Amino acid sequence: MNRSLLSSALLLSLAAAPGFAAVNGDLAAGRAKAPMCAGCHGANGIGISAEFPNLAGQKADYLSKQLHAFRDGSRVEPTMKAMASALSDEDIANLAVYFASLERSPAKVAKAAPAASAKPTAREFPHATFITMKKSGTVETFPDETVWRGGPNMLYDAVTPDGSKLLATSPSSNTVYVFDIASGGQLAVIPVGKAPKGVKVSPDGRFAWVSNQGSGNLSVIDLASLKVIDTIEVGAGPHNARFTRDGKLAYVTLQGGAGLAVVDTTTRKMVRVIPIPGITGPHNLDLSQDEKTAFVRDFVHHVAVLDIASGEVRKVITVGNGHGGIDVLPDGRHAVTAAIGDDIVTVIDTQTLETRDIKVGKGPHGVRASSDSRWIYVTLTKDDQVVVIDASTLRVVKRIGVGKFPFWVAVPGNP
Repeated sequence: MNRSLLSSALLLSLAAAPGFAAVNGDLAAGRAKAPMCAGCHGANGIGISAEFPNLAGQKADYLSKQLHAFRDGSRVEPTMKAMASALSDEDIANLAVYFASLERSPAKVAKAAPAASAKPTAREFPHATFITMKKSGTVETFPDETVWRGGPNMLYDAVTPDGSKLLATSPSSNTVYVFDIASGGQLAVIPVGKAPKGVKVSPDGRFAWVSNQGSGNLSVIDLASLKVIDTIEVGAGPHNARFTRDGKLAYVTLQGGAGLAVVDTTTRKMVRVIPIPGITGPHNLDLSQDEKTAFVRDFVHHVAVLDIASGEVRKVITVGNGHGGIDVLPDGRHAVTAAIGDDIVTVIDTQTLETRDIKVGKGPHGVRASSDSRWIYVTLTKDDQVVVIDASTLRVVKRIGVGKFPFWVAVPGNP
């Protein structure tokens, strides 16, 4: 065989080899960019749960093609559209080459989770607190640790102001489960839109609004009849909402990338979309005590500090990798955000915007403070624990073992 034929045969054999990347990219640059994918696809390219595909060892050509398709809209998925829109051609090539280089089934290193050393008590949980367990399909109550059976993939939850009902979304079944808090029994399973994520109860306790990420709208549930009475179109990828205290407005994160939707609750119409440059895929949010500033957590590793009236982003703060919840403590002094692709929560001083990281354990996502701002609760999705942080010292004071994949925290008095 002559040299030319030998070279051709070698190239063909390489192209046929698993993991061969015909895409030209820089592996080191791809590794540096990869943390933006860790919130769903894991730090090693292995999806953090069943609904997120593994990227490790996938062919680079295929990965590149899919990222281009998400970016140009020929493959439709709101979150991936937002993520891919932030990528250049070079970024896509670099990520494709990097993930193609990873082992499909990396060797597992046994690392024990920090010991769950304590039981919840009324001291740290002065009011009944409710935590969804995504993989267990349950809700666990604290401090009494009762378990309520729910539906598949219990995700976000919210408690009514009078403390009588708890609502939890099930994106796998496109439903919302409603529980009677006194008994733990199911009152209803309500069909809503596609892939419901966040659920919030209006301050007057009459309605629950559900963010249907897959259908680009909000379902309005009447809490007296336990039926959907209206649907509000808001745009691609609504993920979660926050009502103003007077209940006149609701702010909705559009994870599809448009920014923050502003909805008039009387007319149930979207009246404005505030773009949020500098972040990727607005995910969760909370408001400052005076409700003039929105702290918006994105899907990657940023928090945008947004002046609502002017629409100006005051600052973009880098936090832990992946998506997570965010909570402005009721006393207004701090905002705390989690990072599912990391092991930290970040505490932001709401006045100076200075930050401090607290190591909590693997996969923190849900974060909420007690209504008196004394305690901060964090769900650890990979360690299957709930961590309690003393808000005055910013130290972890308790670890509590729970069900599988604790996700969100609902706290009376801190919606």
